[in-house]
Amino acid sequence: MPEEVVVISRNAIAREGLCRIISDSDFSVVGSAAGPDSIDWSHCPEDVLAIIDGGPGETQIAGVEDVMFNRSDARCVVLAEKFDMEVMVACFQRRAHGYLVKDMPCTPLLVALRLASLGERVFPSNLVDVLARPFSPLDEIAELSLDPEEANLSPREMEVLCCLMAGYSNKLIARQLELTEATVKVHVKAILRKLKVGNRTQAAMWGTARRVSIAIAHP
Repeated sequence: MPEEVVVISRNAIAREGLCRIISDSDFSVVGSAAGPDSIDWSHCPEDVLAIIDGGPGETQIAGVEDVMFNRSDARCVVLAEKFDMEVMVACFQRRAHGYLVKDMPCTPLLVALRLASLGERVFPSNLVDVLARPFSPLDEIAELSLDPEEANLSPREMEVLCCLMAGYSNKLIARQLELTEATVKVHVKAILRKLKVGNRTQAAMWGTARRVSIAIAHP
């Protein structure tokens, strides 16, 4: 019996093309939609393979969260336009089975999807280049010399920072703190500016290095 697959992509042309590629192999497409909320998960089998195609990093992370929320036994694979280490880590933290970059021929893609459908974790070849670099996160932490008092984060910014340290996406932070995603983005931007860091990962590392802690409930 063919492995059953759900395809999720905001781009209708890309979604149709991916469905055709998958259907021509030993997979069976049982659903496709622009977003996870448009899939009838009650009719999907156990361990269905959910493929999230493209979109910004936040969309990919939120897509994995939504898929796992609707169907915790799904095997979720993200197809990214370009490699992003931070997004890849966030997707796997949310129990994705695969993160792949779409600059590959169809055959390797289908092989990777088959491995994910069998419960294996699949990674992009770009990861090899990253792991080969002589870099330690501790080197970056050492450069973040700003003290908590100097940062002057507001109580709400502290809550958002702790959510960043927990690996939450903007969408999940919004749910957790009962804010809009637009408001969360404003807080994240302010945190990066006050801490004088370039991205969310550095902000989380800053908080971890200084043992920033605040009580936040698990989602």
